[in-house]
Amino acid sequence: MSTLPLDGALDRPRPAPEAVLVLSEKIGSGHDRECWRHPSNPSLGIKVAKPDQERAQNEIDYHYGRHLARLGIAGPHLPRVHGWVQINRGRGLVVDLMLQPDGTPCPTLPQAVRSGMISEIEAVGLIYETSEWLARHGVMLADRGLDNFVVRRSKDDGRLHLVIIDGLGTRHFDIKYWARCTFGWLERRAARQKAVSFRDKTLEMLRDRSSKMWVSAKRAAEIQPGGQPTALIAADALRGPT
Repeated sequence: MSTLPLDGALDRPRPAPEAVLVLSEKIGSGHDRECWRHPSNPSLGIKVAKPDQERAQNEIDYHYGRHLARLGIAGPHLPRVHGWVQINRGRGLVVDLMLQPDGTPCPTLPQAVRSGMISEIEAVGLIYETSEWLARHGVMLADRGLDNFVVRRSKDDGRLHLVIIDGLGTRHFDIKYWARCTFGWLERRAARQKAVSFRDKTLEMLRDRSSKMWVSAKRAAEIQPGGQPTALIAADALRGPT
């Protein structure tokens, strides 16, 4: 009995194994994931889930990115999601990196405000513009954390935009998310509600000088409950009673 494969299988080339990318340059790190620069394309990033994370955030980003692409939704506020690659620590999701002209990552909204890169008036305009874009296109914002927004200058028209690098779609794959993706009117309603919430809460933090917009996490840790920096308290203690 012949052991040769049938149907000309000998003539069909075998698919080459997918190359495993070795990551070496970390761009940033969040609660659930790390972002690394793509080793062969510096304009792309690879999002990698941290060990023992229960939320499938990469899978959510991939699904919602494809969902928006099918609807034809794109724009300066929305990085592209390119797909999966094999990496030296499993699997990663390839996305556009938001870079400044010198190749460094774009600053978050709080970083841009604190550094003076943008004024408070410009920040207000960016927040309103982003909120209106989300509502108009029916894009759901699931996490309005300030570090999910970076400030980027468009290469096309030179305008500044807020780019949403994380927190779109949902935080969990659940029936509510699937229903919204299935029924457009539900998705648009949720998008409008979340856009208004993002606008109002972010403007409130912009007005509050003690908020995360103005005070970094490291700086906040140095502030005592009474509102005085620890360094000032120590100096008062050294001076003694007056």
